[in-house]
Amino acid sequence: QLSVRLSALPGGLALSTCRTLDLEAARRKRIEAVRGQILSKLRLAEPPPAEPGPARPLPEEVRALYNSTRELLRQRLRQRQPQE
Repeated sequence: QLSVRLSALPGGLALSTCRTLDLEAARRKRIEAVRGQILSKLRLAEPPPAEPGPARPLPEEVRALYNSTRELLRQRLRQRQPQE
């Protein structure tokens, strides 16, 4: 009886109408769909170049604002620390 069941197994698999799911292909397809959505939101036809261009120097006003903000945060942190 077991041999009858085993002999029927390959024939039953051949009649299956379900396709196997390639998870890696589905993952790649989903990634491409998300990339397309991001590019669409940014109104870009293609991704920007992978290599960034030469860095521009920061304007002095931006650098001064950054430094003053950092110093202000340091002062606030020192004020919050318990006095010993």
